Amino acid sequence: MQIQTVRTADLDVDAAEELAALHNRANAVDAPHELVETAETMLLRLVHGWDGEGAERLLVARDDGGRALGFVELEMPMRENRGLIWFSGHVDPPARRQGVGSAMMRAVTQVCGEVGRDLLMSGAWEDSPGVAFLRHHGLEQASVAAKRRLYPHLLPRPGDEELLDAAREASAGYRLLRLVGPLPETLVEQMVATAAAINDAPLDNLELEDDNITADRLRRYDATQATLHHRLYRVVALDADGTPAAHTVVAVDGLRPYHAEQHDTTVRREHRGHRLGLRLKLEMLAWLREAEPQLTQADTWNQASNVHMIAVNDALGCVVVGREVELQRHVAVANRPGASTRARPAGSSVLTDGLRTPG
Repeated sequence: MQIQTVRTADLDVDAAEELAALHNRANAVDAPHELVETAETMLLRLVHGWDGEGAERLLVARDDGGRALGFVELEMPMRENRGLIWFSGHVDPPARRQGVGSAMMRAVTQVCGEVGRDLLMSGAWEDSPGVAFLRHHGLEQASVAAKRRLYPHLLPRPGDEELLDAAREASAGYRLLRLVGPLPETLVEQMVATAAAINDAPLDNLELEDDNITADRLRRYDATQATLHHRLYRVVALDADGTPAAHTVVAVDGLRPYHAEQHDTTVRREHRGHRLGLRLKLEMLAWLREAEPQLTQADTWNQASNVHMIAVNDALGCVVVGREVELQRHVAVANRPGASTRARPAGSSVLTDGLRTPG
């Protein structure tokens, strides 16, 4: 067995198709609720990531005949968390318990030394073999995140209209703005503080720095989502002065148009307590039923300790389809770049939707 290093920028369609098939076979065992990857979706995700910063490289385990047995994606953030490598690994089910995962884990640790990053993070589905594997290799649990799914074609339910009326009454002092696609340039600078409210989301014991939200980063996010063939829908709440107070963002997958992802929902601290989070998400769902009638599922992530937004998602009818245990470990390396990290206590009083990990 050999471990091959592949820069994502050099990944071709044939290799992506092979790895996507392996990824799908692994998920069929570990996470059957996950979307099926194609060569195209995998290439786009690996190269471009969420907002233009994708995986830096892949480590691919191959047998003597060149067949892929497993692979690991390595993300190395550059805007913040510059001492971190977030990795996500898959081993083909027939190749498990043969040392493939351990060989890739040793290679991941070796990369830490090569690039001078001393913090490893990863996640594995709760109750899957991956959790025990990561613990065996010295990673310790730092958080648990839940993936919830909503089925828009089954909405509205009895009582949803009354729920929206109550939220509208509680937030009557705000005006809502619907936006499709990139933010208008006249709004970009104003949206920075609202987008940065995601930093209030609980981290539990994950040693992550605050996201450095800038106008340029918001522009890169919009451009990246377009590259991924995602159609962006935003609902923004404006206060009496016309300043953004809260927003919610949903990305409809143009390559798999039955599916959407709930991206950030944030309410700025000074505007909490008016049921804005609930209202924005209900208004968004009503809009999507008109604009994207083919949509049958929308996924969102929350740390398990984010009780405030979980209550909103439960009220909408979201159901948990999987829980991910997130683990971390420090490794000894030379020439580590300086970085400050912190963790936020579980149960912090926040109203944010979205999973704050580099993965």
